[in-house]
Amino acid sequence: MELMNYREFETYVKENLKVLLPEAYQDSDVCIKEMRRPGYTYRGVGVKKTNDNYGIVVDLEQFYEAYRKNMPISKVMFSIASYVQTELPPIEFEGVMDYEWTRKRLFIRVMNRMWCRDYLKRVPHLVAEDLAVTPHIKMFETGDRLSSTPVTYELMERYGINKEQLMRDAAENGMRLFPSRLKYLADVIGVDRDERVQRIITNDRGLNGAAALFYPGEMERTAAQMGGSFYAVPTSVHEFILEPADTDKSETQMMDALHETLRVFTNEDDWLSDHLYYYDAERHQFAAVYAEEKQNKLS
Repeated sequence: MELMNYREFETYVKENLKVLLPEAYQDSDVCIKEMRRPGYTYRGVGVKKTNDNYGIVVDLEQFYEAYRKNMPISKVMFSIASYVQTELPPIEFEGVMDYEWTRKRLFIRVMNRMWCRDYLKRVPHLVAEDLAVTPHIKMFETGDRLSSTPVTYELMERYGINKEQLMRDAAENGMRLFPSRLKYLADVIGVDRDERVQRIITNDRGLNGAAALFYPGEMERTAAQMGGSFYAVPTSVHEFILEPADTDKSETQMMDALHETLRVFTNEDDWLSDHLYYYDAERHQFAAVYAEEKQNKLS
């Protein structure tokens, strides 16, 4: 069989997936859907049982890559079918309209304002230099899967609250749902360390953990642990690597290391920024740092 291109692969999955699913799925609606996420969109196969008020959309990109790397199409299809059948808890869509229900499920994420311009037109957010902190509702979490939905301006108006209350509630509740974790980078990669070296700040899931730096009082607490002011290197939306202000590395060296990390290790969908940030512990000020002639390094 000749190798299919991506669109042909999509069509093949759509037309043949139901055969591999159990009887309970035989009346399901199977379609190709385009999904919007902060900073990017993707096309996937959607499967929704007739009597359910929710369905699942599977991002086909990783499965297509496996197929391109010579995984037999039969094995790819069985993998997709297995993913579709993952048991999901019931989703209480009605509860989303009730702010008291929602408030206990709010958390924050952080994204790049320039890269997510269109997305941010419909979502309330706080600005931190070229970053945006956005509110989200945790719908369910099972295993390594977290389903959430953003709080849009329309939802905020329905709740009858202002942006300040929404963002405060999201940040405070996010601390409870996904507590911050400050770790020595050396401990993570298994080498010796001293008392003031690189650290990583993330959350207890390691998922969208860069937002933990924007929890109330987190920068101050981090500075106390770091011994003062620090640089924040945005290696992905999942974490910042932190360098003490008196590091022996220059800003240019740190910027070069960041760009190399983004190119080699970080999925482009997980990029947060291509430059550094600096937290001044005395002024309680978070600011972007642009090393000379490094702003367009990735272009």
